[in-house]
Amino acid sequence: MTELVLPSHCDGRGFCLGGTVLSWIDIAAGIAAKKHGVYPAVTRSVDAVHFLGPITTQNIVIIQASVNRAWKTSMEVGVRVMTEDLLSADQRYCCHAYLTFVALPQPPLTTLKPDLPPSQVRTPDAAASAAALSNSLAARRYSFSLPSAKSGSKSGGLNQRSIQLPAIEPITPVEMERYTMAQSRREARLQQSKEAKEEEDKLLSDVRDQMRRWNVSEVKNPKLKLSPSGEDGMPRIAMHATFAESAQLVLPQHANSLSITFGGQVMKWMENVAAVSASRFVRVPIVTASIDSLQFHRKTMIGDCLTMRSVVTRVFKSSLEVYVFVDSENLVTGKQTFTNEAFFSMVALQPSPSLQPSRARLPHLVPGSELEVALSEAGEKRRIKRLEQRRELAERETLFLVQSPAVEMPNAMEHAIQHTNSSS
Repeated sequence: MTELVLPSHCDGRGFCLGGTVLSWIDIAAGIAAKKHGVYPAVTRSVDAVHFLGPITTQNIVIIQASVNRAWKTSMEVGVRVMTEDLLSADQRYCCHAYLTFVALPQPPLTTLKPDLPPSQVRTPDAAASAAALSNSLAARRYSFSLPSAKSGSKSGGLNQRSIQLPAIEPITPVEMERYTMAQSRREARLQQSKEAKEEEDKLLSDVRDQMRRWNVSEVKNPKLKLSPSGEDGMPRIAMHATFAESAQLVLPQHANSLSITFGGQVMKWMENVAAVSASRFVRVPIVTASIDSLQFHRKTMIGDCLTMRSVVTRVFKSSLEVYVFVDSENLVTGKQTFTNEAFFSMVALQPSPSLQPSRARLPHLVPGSELEVALSEAGEKRRIKRLEQRRELAERETLFLVQSPAVEMPNAMEHAIQHTNSSS
């Protein structure tokens, strides 16, 4: 998949937005998943994505996606992003992503009773009736949420189908390596420390409850204006003052054929609101360096209203961490649900039109509650994990990924390692 980078994809300095790249990654991965599987599939999770190279309006983006391994109802899709200069034809490595897609069962036709027009009223022809029902809006809307029948179910036939994705048969050494690593990554996702995960989930749940009570109008509250630090004279900014909120209505162009919102579109909206929080803190140009792994806990549909809320949680030498979570609201029933969350790493840049990190010291972030303090203190562990992932990605690039003959690998790796070493 090839994309021409347009000004509408970029910020005011001509650098492509990370959220735009994430949406392209999700689309390319979805195409690969659909080609491999015989069932509809949706994005279930995205592993951490680290941007190791810039993308500008002088580039085209080359996105390669392939299914690394398939299990019974899920599959891992690896996506590799390269950039090509329109003038020199030089290609450079940008980033890599691993997405997990889940296959969706076909709807049990006997449980769906949509309002069919006269042309689709049930007739003695069972095959025609089943086809009309399976293509109806109700079937498309609910097919992803209904369980498939077990093998040997008495209902069988047209009503239900069990899911079994086609297996991947690795042939080349690279494919075998991808196949093995996919299983390792899957086991790592499943074997995370349960106690640590529960503790983190409890903290983030409490933080979300607190942020839902915040209001954007409070950002200018005089009580949040703190005096400069007495030690170095640097400004101090309350964590609450970096709060940002955005609401988006899911329209048909934001969803797939099943009326489910594209995961990449949600990540794009999340990056937008994260950039607002980061800009309110540093007041200089910023760029997205990475997004931590995220899971889509709940589906969102056409007609739902998504509310993204963000806040700066930790500040380093020239970078900062932003926490973003998403709530969805069914505008018909009024039901509100939490859908997903992620931490973004943003880098403050110099005013010049380059990607050099800012040399000026960043302001001090001041947490205002015990929850904010706990969230900020945990940021150091998250940063260490990101830097380790970034180094591993740069080292692995020459070992396991298929390279185009046009790619000059030393240059790509030199660029990746340079950005890794300069990361703060």
